[in-house]
Amino acid sequence: MKLSYSILAILAAAVSALPSELTNFFLVTADEATSASNSSMLAGVSATSLFDPFYRDTPVLRLQSEGYNSLPNFTLSSGTLHTWTYGPHGQGYFQYNSTHVSANSTLRFLPDDQGEGNLGLENGYLVTVDGKCEGWSICPGELGSKVLVWKAVGEGCIKTYLQAVSSPPY
Repeated sequence: MKLSYSILAILAAAVSALPSELTNFFLVTADEATSASNSSMLAGVSATSLFDPFYRDTPVLRLQSEGYNSLPNFTLSSGTLHTWTYGPHGQGYFQYNSTHVSANSTLRFLPDDQGEGNLGLENGYLVTVDGKCEGWSICPGELGSKVLVWKAVGEGCIKTYLQAVSSPPY
């Protein structure tokens, strides 16, 4: 009997160590493709938020430093990321949906239905494009921001991994 309880305990510990499928999450960038139960422990971690300094209807995902007031929660369905946020000039509250991601394009969001997208989660936490998690970069954006670009072509871009986490860093 003691042996079977030991085996069950080992199996339970192994299963709890596996990443669980997140349904409501924050997005962070990290230097490595490893997960951590505490997102602050990820190497080179940065929180992300939607950003559009010119009040258009197409915000991008940018890095957010410490001291933020709040961060968007995301869901993923039909290959599209979804989040709720205020519209331009704080007018209205809308569900923003990620656009189709292609090479050398920023991760953008629109307040309209985008249909079937090409995003997914590998191992329950790495954000993929067409099944690939390698290809994300942090690149210079508008007004000195740092934005997420898929398969970036240009100077000043740094390779990163985009991850879904249950709690934000810092």
